[in-house]
Formats: sequence, structure tokens, C-alpha cells
Amino acid sequence: MKRALLIGVGSYVNEALPTLDSPASDLKDWSRLLRDPTLGAFDDVRDLLDADSHRLQIALYDFLTSADPHDFLLVYYSGHGRLHQGNRLYLTATDTDPERLPPTSIPTDEFRHWIDECRAGELVLILDCCHAGAFGDLKQRGDRSRIVVVSAGATELAHEGDGHKQHALPSAFSGPFLEGLRTGGADRDGNGIISVREAFEYAAVRMVDRERRQTPQMRAAGVGDLILSNAPRRPELIPADLLALTHSRLVTARVLAVDELSNWAYGHQRSREQLVAAVETLETLERDPAERVAERARQALSGRLRHTRDGMAEDLGPPEPPGEPGWAAGSTFYEVNVRFFYDSDGDGHGDLRGLTEKLDYLRRLGVDCLLLNPIMAAATPGDGRAAADFEAIDEGLGAPSHLLELLSLAHRQGLRVVLDLVLNHTSDQHPWFQASRSDPAGPYGDFYVWSDTGDDYAEADDPFGSHGAGWTYDSRRRQYYWHRYGRSEPDLNYDSPDVRAAMRDVMDFWLRQGVDGLRLLTVPYLFERTGTSSKGLDETHSYLRELRAWLDTAYPDRILIAWSEDWPERAASYFGTDEHPECHLVMYASLMPSLLLAMRREAHRPVSRVLAQMGDQPDDRHWAVFLRNGDEMPLGLLHERERDDLLHAYAPLARMRGATGIRRRTATLLNDDRGQLELAFALLLSMPGVPVLYYGDEIGMGENLALPGHLAFNTPMQWAPDRNGGFSAAQPENLPAPPIHESIYGYMAVNVENQLRSRSSLLHVVERLIETRHAWSAFSRPGCRIVRSTNPAVLAFLRGEPGDEVLCLFNFSRYPQTTALALTSHVGRRPREVMGGAEFPVVPESGEYDLGIAGHGVFWLSMAG
Repeated sequence: MKRALLIGVGSYVNEALPTLDSPASDLKDWSRLLRDPTLGAFDDVRDLLDADSHRLQIALYDFLTSADPHDFLLVYYSGHGRLHQGNRLYLTATDTDPERLPPTSIPTDEFRHWIDECRAGELVLILDCCHAGAFGDLKQRGDRSRIVVVSAGATELAHEGDGHKQHALPSAFSGPFLEGLRTGGADRDGNGIISVREAFEYAAVRMVDRERRQTPQMRAAGVGDLILSNAPRRPELIPADLLALTHSRLVTARVLAVDELSNWAYGHQRSREQLVAAVETLETLERDPAERVAERARQALSGRLRHTRDGMAEDLGPPEPPGEPGWAAGSTFYEVNVRFFYDSDGDGHGDLRGLTEKLDYLRRLGVDCLLLNPIMAAATPGDGRAAADFEAIDEGLGAPSHLLELLSLAHRQGLRVVLDLVLNHTSDQHPWFQASRSDPAGPYGDFYVWSDTGDDYAEADDPFGSHGAGWTYDSRRRQYYWHRYGRSEPDLNYDSPDVRAAMRDVMDFWLRQGVDGLRLLTVPYLFERTGTSSKGLDETHSYLRELRAWLDTAYPDRILIAWSEDWPERAASYFGTDEHPECHLVMYASLMPSLLLAMRREAHRPVSRVLAQMGDQPDDRHWAVFLRNGDEMPLGLLHERERDDLLHAYAPLARMRGATGIRRRTATLLNDDRGQLELAFALLLSMPGVPVLYYGDEIGMGENLALPGHLAFNTPMQWAPDRNGGFSAAQPENLPAPPIHESIYGYMAVNVENQLRSRSSLLHVVERLIETRHAWSAFSRPGCRIVRSTNPAVLAFLRGEPGDEVLCLFNFSRYPQTTALALTSHVGRRPREVMGGAEFPVVPESGEYDLGIAGHGVFWLSMAG
């Protein structure tokens, strides 16, 4: 039960104690808020105004001693606080005699003892009086949670609010504290509830704004925070992402909030209520303690926007420009596992705010879009590939407002954000599955694939190579359920129209937040049919066509990415057709194994085989190409001899191998050889389509093979040669995985800070390659033409259109090579390096062009000259 005792003392018999106006106002406002079922929702609220010391002692004693372990108690006191015998604090009553404090007031030593003995599971004490900081600390007892909030330090005075007797205002502390609760301004993380700490921090900032000379404090015993109130629900006059920015603790985010709010107000025909709300929000920011924020808000309010209070509702400007449906062309993506990227709050786990704080680094790197590995809530935190709630963010990654903050700041800096979405299955802890188990005839009864016998789909493709696909018996429903990946990850039943509609609603939920697209993981496995591999069935493509038609209407500037662990010739089906398009981008998994085979055999054929399958795609379809990602490098696409060759060369130890492939990163696979690494990145960034970098590969991070499964190559990002590699200030045992310590790939040797200082570092090479790729439009064009090379070690292909082409050459041999290229369509042209500007001999009339290239060398040559 939630119970509150509110005490206010403003009238005193003894003239030595001045009358206070604020306590009556404080009690009235506190009582109204706590009784409100939509805000405080307290079950029992007792008001005690201007009581004598005996009544106060009885009320406090009875209130505290009658509690049981399930109670949440709030005790609030507003009145004079007096010190006696040094720093002993007494709370005054109407009959208090300042010369006889112990018998005529409430000694807080005794009060503190009652609290220590109180059986309530949760208790919050708020003292709004002079010298409140002298109250002292509470004892920590078992599982009991206690928070004490004091409005002033032990030697400080607490001040009343502005106003006079007829219109008394709440005190200097209770006023902003209640304001944060009443308006929702204290709901910093936007989760719809307000904790004691959130309300306290809101009040503390507002007191600084208003130059109140008292220092509020908060002390906790047994817990870091407690929930105090719901945030108010109101019509969304201002977009949620803008409001989240105004409450951010980052000064740069609040400066951005001013600019975005101004643009929003002028960008459309806004109602008078919306414009007034914008003005009120800017006026709040005008009082921000950070001068940069306050000055920007003053500038925004200096024009006509402030006059909206007089009823302005005319057209304030042209509508916002439409989205750019083709924005992915020419982009460079950066795939990041948020939990391992950067920890903003010291809890040991990377989070969305940590990613937000590193946007400057990503912009410097030159990437255009962030691809976030699953962030949806999972039954086991960190295992987002099996969602327990599709519309919640996983524990430790942050609140919904943190995602809105990331999106707003990323978009402001020209970065897009795409989220991973696992379509095929959920966690077995998902409410849908629990309902399906319990009530076969209910609304979720057919949300999963159930069978009485568990005999079907024996021929189904198993992504884990006989480790995941199969049937598991459920004793509650007394049937078998189908799972493609593991028994804790039951497959959704896409034959059900309700499932298809529900998953579209999930997509709509995240797109409404402002994400720029979704990568659809496990998409080949949505449907099952007996006698087939149940992979990439016609029904899957039909569903993707439905999604694309809906997306093109509802969100024409967003994209869908299909993930297919296949060769390009088969993965191309997920593009759809001109008449019935499916996904904008398609990722295939065969590039890295092919690149390693080419390096191993010192011959380009494995890579040119991939290129030949990619074909020429229309301008609105793009391949997404990558070297490594957060999964094992798959080997199932290769012939047995090729698999054996790669395992022998690149994974000779058993711990380097996983269920379906190799558990290593790019740098270690290539033995940290700079020539091979630079060739690999140059190939990635010059191939047709959209390149996708995996976090940490740009600095050559390694893996930790002592860790199980995917954790081996998902370790904390190495930012600096400091504690935990600069990833987190937490104790090492609190990290999701230990940072790499060994001498070659450990954070002391490999980190962002060191590589930023060195012009010859791998990071600078990757930055320069990305910058060059952006500067030459040929790389954003679809398709390529393989150029005949007389040397099997040297790959050559042309990117771009005639007259604006770039010739890309790669030597897969460790030794220098010469080759003759067939450039008959470029006779008379003079090749020129696109990065260095060095000119090469003119292509002769024969079209046979002789060229020498260093071991593992790369050339990008402009053929426009």
C-alpha cells in the first residue's frame, strides 16, 4: 500500500518563530498530487497542518509503527528546523519554544530511530526546513529501502516561495520538486514514471536556475532509487523526441533541442496550442543553467515566435521537405553492438547514451549510417536475438528517451540509424508464447508452430548445422513446438494472418520512433513446408512484398534490408522484381570466406566468382557487403575442400571454430598483416553496393578465444590505453565481457586514441578510403565490369559509368606482380590515382595495358583522363 503523511507548520504561538506562508501551500499541492490516481496514486494521504508537538509525535509514531513490509511510505515535513546543542536538529510545531526545544518539538534523533525500526519495505522522507542536512544518516537494514531528501545543508537556511499571504507559493524547494512531478519535466528518461532521484535532480537544477542559495541533498540506504509518481499523460503537443532532447543531461543535446524546436514550430501549420507549448518549452530552456543553452533559447524567442501567446496561428513556413528514398546509395554503414561500444554511466555495459557520446568519432570516421545489433528486450539481457518484448529496449541499454536522443543527434549530424529485427522467432519467455502455451484456443493460440507428433519438416535447413532446428515437447500445452534456432527460441507461425499483422505493427512501432530502416534477420526461415528445405519459400517473398508495399506508402524514406547467408545469385531473390519489390538492400555472407580463399591461394578467382554473381542491379537496389560481423564467419557455402583449406589456414585450433564457422575477427584472420588488411578494406569499399564495417575492425581489434560462442569477437571497444580500454569506468567484473589484454591485440597496443595520433595507423587508412569513396561518384553507382587480367593473382574491375569510371586493382599475391589488362574501351586515356594523383602511361591503341603492382597492393585509378 502507498501511504503518505504530510506535515506543514506555518503558524507559531511563540513570536520568536516567524510565521511561514509556504507550508500551507506545500501541503495543498502535495496532497492534490499524491491523491491524483493518474500521478501519485497513493492509497492513503493524511494532512496535518499547524499541529502541536504532542499531536505531531503521536501522528509520526503511529504512522511509522503501523506499517507492514509491503508498504511504501512517504513522510513530508515543511516548517522551521532549529539546531540545538551543536548540530542536533529539531522539527518545530505550533507550540515550540525555541528556548525549550527538546520537550516542545520533534527531536530528529528519536524520529530517526522510529524510521530505523519501521517495517515498511520502502520509505521516503522529505524535510523542507532550515538546517535539514543535519538530520543524519539512516541505518541500512536487510531488504528495506530508505531515501532521505533534505532541502538545505546542515548550516543553510531553507527559503519560502515568492508571493504573499493571499497567494502563497510553495517553498523554494517544494515548488520545483512538485513542478517536475506535475508537469512530467522530471521524467528524464521518458519511461512514464518519475523516481525520487529524477524529481530531486529536476528540483536541484531549477533551484540553481532561480539562484536559490540552499543546497538540497539526497541520501539512500539499501537502494539507489524508488518510484514516486507516474508522469502525466497529455496530448502530444510537441514530438516526444524533441521533449526528450530538452531533458537531456548533455548540454549539446539541449542546444540542439532549441534549434530543432524552433525549426519544428516554423516548419508547418501549427495549432495555437502547439505554438504556445513550443514557446513555454523554450522559455524553460531560457532559464537553463548552461549559458550556451540559455543564450540559444533567448535568440530563438527574440523573433515572432514569442508572440504566439497572442493567438498566432497563420502559416509559419513551407512544409518540411520529403524524405530521400535513395539515401542508402553511396552510404557507408557501421554495424555496432551497443552493449560493447561505450558505457556512459559506469554500470559496466555499453548503452545508447554511450553511442550518442561517440557520434563525433563516427562522423570523423566518415560513416553515414549506424546499424544497431538487436536492442529489443530479451529474457537474458544482452541476447537480443530472441526478443521477450518487441517494443521495449533491452535491460542496461537505456530508456526509450535515450533512443530518441540518439536519433535526434544522429540525424542532426547527417547520420542515419537502422535497427536489427529478428523476424523468425521470439524468446520462449515472450508473452505471446506464454499465452500460446496456456490457451490454445485463445488469441495467441496459433502464433507459433505446434504439432501433435513433431514429425514434420525433417528436410528443413538448419542454420546451426544440426544444432538448432527441431521440435520440443511442451508439457503445458501437450504439443510439440517448432524451432529453427534453439528450443528457447520458438518459431512464429507466419501462416497466421494475425502474426503477419503483429510483426508489421512491431515494425511500425520502431519506424514511428524515427529509425531509418530495419534489417530483417532470419528472413529466409519464416515459413515451413513439408518436403522442402523451408528456406526462402515463395510465401516468404509474398510477405516481403506486402511489407514493402506498406512501407512505400507509410514510410517512403525508410529502407528494409534482407539478411541471407547465401551466395549473391540466390540472395538476389530478396530484392523482388520491378513490379513487386521486396527489400532495398540485401546482405550476403560469401565475401569474407572468398577473400580468405583468394589470399590463401594467391589467386583472385574466389573473389571474382562473387563479383560475377552480383550482376547489375537497378538504381533502387543495392547489395550490402561486409567482411566480418557479430556472427561466426560461415563456411557452409563452400565446397568441402575449400572449407578444409580455410580451417587449416585460418582456424587451426579447435577453440577458433564454432558451430558453423570461424570465431575470429578480420585483423586476426589476416594475421595483422597491414598489406592484407588494407587490401581487404579497399576491396570492401570499392565493391558494388553499400559497405558495412563492424565496430572495432577499423582499428584492427582481435578476439578473446577464451570466451564462449559469439562473445569471442564481441568484446569491449578499445578507446584508449586506460582502464578497461576506455570502454567503462566500472569494475572489470561488471563488464559484459573482459577487454582484451594480450600484447598484440590488447587495448594497450590497439586503441582509438593511439591511432588518431598516428597518420600511418590503420584507422587513418580506413578514414581515407571512406573519404575517397564519398568523393568519387563512381563508387555509388550500381554494378561493375570485371576487366580481363592475364595474371591470376591480380583482380581488376571498373566502377561507374563511361567517362566517369574508376579502375580498381588488387594483387592477392604476397609478391609483386605484373599483368596485362584488356582496356580496349579506354584507348588514349591516362589513368590517374584517385588518392595520390600520380599519373600512369596512356592506354595504347592495342588496349593491352601492362601494369606492375606490389605484393598485396591496391590501385584505384581514375579513367576519366
